[in-house]
Amino acid sequence: MRSCVTLVFFFIWLCCFGNLTVMCYKIPQAKLEILQNGFRVSIPHETGIENVAFNINRNRPFKGFEPGEFSGRIRTQAANQWFFESQRHLQDDDIIYVWTDVQYNKSRYRSMSSPITVRQTTPGGPSQHSNEVQPAFTTERSRVTSEEPLITSKKPPIIGEECESSLTTIRNRNICKGQLIFEENFDGTELDSSRWRYEVRLPLDVADAEFVLYDTNAELINGVLKIEPRLWGNDSPDTNIRRGHLNLGTRCTANQNPQVECQRQPFGQVVLPPVLSARINTKHAFTFKYGRVEVRAKLPQGDWLFPLLLLEPLVNFYGQHPYASGQMRIAFIRSNLNLRTREGVEEGGRVLHGGAVLSSEANTRDTFMANTSQDQHFGETFHIYSLTWNDRQLSLDVDGKNYGTVDGGFAQKANGYNNAWANSNYMAPFDQEFFLTLGVAAGGHGDFSDDYVSKPWANTSPKAALNFWRNRQSWKSTWTSPALQVDYVRVYAI
Repeated sequence: MRSCVTLVFFFIWLCCFGNLTVMCYKIPQAKLEILQNGFRVSIPHETGIENVAFNINRNRPFKGFEPGEFSGRIRTQAANQWFFESQRHLQDDDIIYVWTDVQYNKSRYRSMSSPITVRQTTPGGPSQHSNEVQPAFTTERSRVTSEEPLITSKKPPIIGEECESSLTTIRNRNICKGQLIFEENFDGTELDSSRWRYEVRLPLDVADAEFVLYDTNAELINGVLKIEPRLWGNDSPDTNIRRGHLNLGTRCTANQNPQVECQRQPFGQVVLPPVLSARINTKHAFTFKYGRVEVRAKLPQGDWLFPLLLLEPLVNFYGQHPYASGQMRIAFIRSNLNLRTREGVEEGGRVLHGGAVLSSEANTRDTFMANTSQDQHFGETFHIYSLTWNDRQLSLDVDGKNYGTVDGGFAQKANGYNNAWANSNYMAPFDQEFFLTLGVAAGGHGDFSDDYVSKPWANTSPKAALNFWRNRQSWKSTWTSPALQVDYVRVYAI
């Protein structure tokens, strides 16, 4: 045993002081800087580095060491840095993923950096030929920035006698228990862009993509947010979703794949989105971990519609696979006036669901959601929907009455979904910061099981959206009150 220990110490001495220095090089975390005409990713120079290659993805984690959306090999260092620059302008809510390849003393090293969140910053920075270096953004894992959290109530007192510490954090900052940390009453005539951003995009073509185009068609009327879906071309007689070309151009807010989310050319079984709707979020302005969310809303009524009252992950920390990082539903209904399974179970707008979504499969969508029912459609009037999220469970309420809880431990209960959860804490993947999303969707491959009577499309069919559209004469008359109406949104620390 003593001889083994001696060998270990001898190896360490060689690594640090002898001829095995090459074995000790560790690639540092990549640094992101916003420039006046794009962005820069860099690492510091060290004696021995011969060249460096950067591979960079925007809003899409790497599965391995594959080529990035942006990439380049740098042969010379400048200003004691190795850096790659692009003229691509980043959005303040983009997530940047980087892996770096370094040739150091004739050996090659590869390393994944932690995700980097682009935050709001004053435009401007060094040009490609400048040696000036701007302060870098911190990594998403630490989420420490110079921005103040968006807290819409009075400034909290110092934690102590006047302030009880809570589970809730905003960008790693603790908040006083019970404090109102976000409030939106939708006053005025336009959305407050400092809090909310429209998503202008097609749903990414994954297993549960909705049959919609999300655009800017939301309204504020008398202090109420109104998102009302409508048919493509208002269903005019000459409307044909199999012809034409859709290109959202610079308005597109694609999250992962601009080629899919920003444009569509109908061909064969591929059609334009049958429904136009809206979807807004606070990703750029307000994110938090643990708290109580309260939404007073009137949910949509109409066959094959459903509301989006969601908490979504700021970063796909547990991977890019759909729902690997989870989604929480504050309130969810299938807005059909009448909807039954082939076994006769009622699943329409009189049944309210809330909780976690961890699968894109329609037949397992409700596995981690609680539910309750009433005689009247939940879209008939306003209700107060609440989700309380802590480090042990999700708790669901409607009009102040609890209707269920969803306990954590998803790594054990949902074995096979994502092994990474098992290496984190009890609430994984719901142990990161999330943001608010509001909207209305229609159809899709993941929220309506093929077991529902009179469903006009099959989830696995490549003609699903087309068959949904062809059947519109049977369902568009049910859209008597298809809008989601939201009176207010409030978030409290717990």
